[in-house]
Amino acid sequence: MLEKLGPLDADRIADLGPYLESVPDPRSRRGRWYSLTAILLMCACAAVCGAKSIDELAEFGERATNSLLASLGVRRHLLGWRRSP
Repeated sequence: MLEKLGPLDADRIADLGPYLESVPDPRSRRGRWYSLTAILLMCACAAVCGAKSIDELAEFGERATNSLLASLGVRRHLLGWRRSP
C-alpha cells in the first residue's frame, strides 16, 4: 500500500544534475548539440511521467514546454528557439 507523500518540501528535493554530470559522455565532440546531462534529465522526467519506450520518450520531449526545456538545461538555438533532444 502506498502512502501519501504530501506537499513537496524544497529542502528535501535532491538535484539530479550534479550526479548526472559525473556520467562520462561516450560521444565524440563533433556534432554534439545537447549535453548528456540534459538528455539524461529529459529521459528521467519522461520515465517518471510514465514513458516506457523510446517513442514515448521522444513524444515527451516534443510536448515539453520551453520553460521545462530551459530548466533541464537544453540550450537555445542560435535563432532563439528551443528544441528537445
